[in-house]
Amino acid sequence: MKRSTHGIRILGIALAAAACGSEGPFEPVPEGEEAEIREALADRSFRQFDPSVDGSPRKGVILDFHGGLQLWAQYAEGDHAIDEWEISSSGYRIERSGSEIRLRFTAPSSRRILTSPCDDCIPVEGVSISVRNVFDEARIEFRVNDPDGRLPSPFPVFTSWTRFREDEIFN
Repeated sequence: MKRSTHGIRILGIALAAAACGSEGPFEPVPEGEEAEIREALADRSFRQFDPSVDGSPRKGVILDFHGGLQLWAQYAEGDHAIDEWEISSSGYRIERSGSEIRLRFTAPSSRRILTSPCDDCIPVEGVSISVRNVFDEARIEFRVNDPDGRLPSPFPVFTSWTRFREDEIFN
């Protein structure tokens, strides 16, 4: 009797895709895992600058987890901020697909700080933050997701995984 290898090939392809990081649909994480992820991110701030913190001109992004989720972006030349935006939410939902954790703002507000201040003037529907290696401080990585291209400049939307430097917040 001849054995079909079709099912075995499909299983092998699925396992290979999973090993390479191919992600499926995002689903809410169980309560226990959600609490662990929130605890791992609570009261932390991560920063990324392009080309560097001292570069001129430069773009900067801060992901802040003090009392919710905040995404801040700035474009600066020398010591002067030219353009500055912020998206914030007192809460966020946590979803997972494979090794990727996605943080979705809950009832976000947005504001432009510079040059022409305005409130809730950024359409933020669909914007989210992806996290990988959330429990490994040396390997934690982020990606800002803007699937509809709604975030205005200077948001340097990191579409690939990027290591943000953890930093303290200075008022």
